[in-house]
Amino acid sequence: MNKTMIVQVATINYECDFQQFGTNKYVDTECNSITFINYGTSVVQIESVILQPNQQLKIEGNTGEFTRQRFLVNFGNSATGNNVVVIRKRYINI
Repeated sequence: MNKTMIVQVATINYECDFQQFGTNKYVDTECNSITFINYGTSVVQIESVILQPNQQLKIEGNTGEFTRQRFLVNFGNSATGNNVVVIRKRYINI
């Protein structure tokens, strides 16, 4: 006798948002994962991590984890060539 068991699993819905920064600014997370990509020609510092042009910093949580940390995007005194894109994975049903 072969019985099939059906297990219903609740899904966690999320969306991704994209922001672009060219000046020093704090970024609020409110997300599961966040990625900083330096598309500019100048160096940028994310807290204590220095990103050269074309480098990225990715911070990912496990399924269901959530953070409210703030990160400082800091270009120092640079006035040109500043371009960081921030991508956040944000849960929408919790």
